[in-house]
Amino acid sequence: MEYLRSGKAMEIRAEGDTSTTPADSNWTLAANGAVIPTSIANKIIEQVKNISPIYAMSTKYNVPGTLSIPYYDETDGKITVGYQEEFSEITATSGKLKSISLSGFLVGALTKVSRSLMNNSQFDILSYVISKLSEAVALWIDNEIINGTDGKIVGLSSAKNVITSAAANVTADDLVDVQDTVPDVFQPNCVWVMSAKMRSAIRKLKDGDGNFLLNKDATSKWGYTLFGRPVYISDAVKLEKGKPAVYYGDFSGLAVKMTDNFNMEVLREKYAEQHAIGVVAWLEMDAKIENDEKIAVLKLKA
Repeated sequence: MEYLRSGKAMEIRAEGDTSTTPADSNWTLAANGAVIPTSIANKIIEQVKNISPIYAMSTKYNVPGTLSIPYYDETDGKITVGYQEEFSEITATSGKLKSISLSGFLVGALTKVSRSLMNNSQFDILSYVISKLSEAVALWIDNEIINGTDGKIVGLSSAKNVITSAAANVTADDLVDVQDTVPDVFQPNCVWVMSAKMRSAIRKLKDGDGNFLLNKDATSKWGYTLFGRPVYISDAVKLEKGKPAVYYGDFSGLAVKMTDNFNMEVLREKYAEQHAIGVVAWLEMDAKIENDEKIAVLKLKA
């Protein structure tokens, strides 16, 4: 146990031996390395999870109560400019000021940790559990802002700029249509978000000369760009027919309201009679698109 904790070799002396120099028969690291008990490494290998940068790129509001975000809508009318005749009435025209409202949905998670497990572990299991709970919350947020839930967080599920693929499989033309849906003024901050399987399918697409569509880019995190923009992977994007398969845009067009910032508490007394410690996490949030022009979605043909 001392070796596992400190990494120092233990000495076993003959009975009555008070010398400071170990005898040849004593156990030392060099001579007995092969018989040192097997130990458990101070780490746990985890399954890698892909999470998008959408939340990080979103526009965040940290305010209490209901938040109303006004926007200008020209769907049913707009300001028109034209030639006029002197002494003739000019007709007034305009768009409409509308708004989106974000409330707050309470979200929580609780997990319990055995005190026996903590006492018998060679590493800080409580810190590990806290880290895993934080990761679970991050993955939950990523899924909600992408897929939404009926009657709760809407997220990107309300996107109006939706392109549906003409064929069963994604084509280069589909990707061009999605990218061109976003106005040029927003293009510098745009990124692609998709599943790993969709990226694999796109990687196999070629132009008429047999060149792959993905462009090598040493400055990109992944090493490639698609039509000049970075590609990110999220496990929250599902590759299903009739469902959104690719998201593209400047995701500052997504508004995320945090009424109560993410906070976590360790409950040391509540579960004492269970010989356990609780870890609870809370947040209150909502998310909706505040600028439809910034975001486009590709759906696969049903």
